[in-house]
Amino acid sequence: MYSALHIPSFPLAVLLRDDPSFLTTPTALLDTSRSSGSRSTPHLLAVNRIASRSGVAPGMTTTRALVRCRHLQFLTPDPVLEDENQRRLRNFADALTPDFEESAPGTFLLDLLTLPHAQQAPHDWIEQTLRKATSLRLPLQLALAPTPDLALLSSHHPSTASHLSFSPDPELTVRDRGLGRGDFSVLFTLPLTDSQSQIPNLELLALWGIETLGDLAVLPRQGLAERLGPGAARLHDIIHGKHHRLLTLHRPPQHFQVTRELEHPLDSLEPLLFLLRRNLDTLCARLDAAQRAAQSLHLSLTFDDGDLHLRELRIPDPTRDPSTLLRLLHTHLDTVKAPAPVTAFHLKLLPTLPAESQHLLFERSLRDPNKFADTLARLEALLGPKRIGIPIPLDSHKPDSFQMSDVAGLKVGSQRSQVNNRGPSSLAFPTFDGRRPSTALPLKRYRPAIEVHVASEARGPHHHPLALLDGPHPGSITATRGPFPLSGHWWDPTERWQRTEWDIQLPDRTLLRLVHLPSQEWLLEGMY
Repeated sequence: MYSALHIPSFPLAVLLRDDPSFLTTPTALLDTSRSSGSRSTPHLLAVNRIASRSGVAPGMTTTRALVRCRHLQFLTPDPVLEDENQRRLRNFADALTPDFEESAPGTFLLDLLTLPHAQQAPHDWIEQTLRKATSLRLPLQLALAPTPDLALLSSHHPSTASHLSFSPDPELTVRDRGLGRGDFSVLFTLPLTDSQSQIPNLELLALWGIETLGDLAVLPRQGLAERLGPGAARLHDIIHGKHHRLLTLHRPPQHFQVTRELEHPLDSLEPLLFLLRRNLDTLCARLDAAQRAAQSLHLSLTFDDGDLHLRELRIPDPTRDPSTLLRLLHTHLDTVKAPAPVTAFHLKLLPTLPAESQHLLFERSLRDPNKFADTLARLEALLGPKRIGIPIPLDSHKPDSFQMSDVAGLKVGSQRSQVNNRGPSSLAFPTFDGRRPSTALPLKRYRPAIEVHVASEARGPHHHPLALLDGPHPGSITATRGPFPLSGHWWDPTERWQRTEWDIQLPDRTLLRLVHLPSQEWLLEGMY
């Protein structure tokens, strides 16, 4: 069962709502839109009951209307007032049932499936609804029917709908029952102009002598569809109860944000975290109801001295767990130095679809990406901003040539390993020609390299080391391998580099690496 609420001539009704004098004054609403620019005279959009008794009808020009009613008053539409009353009607419909469709300005369709009282005692439900609507101060027509479009048709004519009017006191007229299944003959007397379906060639139908829904209902459906199009065929199905569509349910826009003005400024972290947790619970409940998860969190803090702190916190794995979000906020707030007590805060969650993942056999993924991000945030708070990352080697022979990549920019939830068809050994070691490479001795680097004094002799273009004069390993050199001259970026004066490396052995069989720079400096770079 469905119910339709309809405000006749809604743009005019909202203008007459708060002025009782218009109840006895013939009034009409002018069409001031520019869409009728070819018209030389303004036309009427709607008229009240007093004006209609004088023969004034919508669509007439003002000149023709004044001929029939010389005391006719003209009003112009007020979009602001219409929006305000439409919002009040929307709240009224939402108080009756959350499942309703906002079909047009001043017209609502209600699904009564969740209201057993309306289906068991429709007369009582209609009377109660009309009495509740008296606070709206708008004329209301209400009808019940087994299909949505039948309810709309019934609500547009006083003879088929219960209605509420004001003159100036509220007056209720309640029909005995709603439109029953299979009993649609009551609609046959309604004129075609009262139907909400768009039917082309209404003038042609009038020439054919078809003026009511009953006249249209007796015509063959196939002939209507061929001559007048699908609109006439759909109306034919509606009249016979064969068209049952789904409602486009109204759902208010969901806002995943909250702003709080604090009565007393907060100068410590614990009470602020307590308030943030309570508001996160509310926002996460909204996300859960909307089947969404948060992909980022926006935090704004207002301090007592007028200063403002803004921060966007990215969430590696979208979540709607308030504990995870609170841990993220707690880690960030530990690094914030507040210049004054906090007087207000604003939280906003950016929603997205929850992440879905399938664990594979050869997949290396983090068990808890959000916990990993929290660890990175704590390390960054300890070491400083932009000091945490992943070193990526550059395409250069220059030692220690690498750049840091931001960890937050990686998809830490699904880092798949590079597996080839050479077998499990490729997971841990690079392969060359299907075999493991012959690995050299590991070098323990000194960072930074230690500057040392070296006794050397010039042989050709290079200086050959003879002994270490100071440093952590002073002494004579028993064996050397080298020199290994390296250079690069010779075409760029700003990045040009050059060095000569030596592998040396001391009497105690310690193996070291020495570097000689063009500036005649010797550096102890590491120990094998």
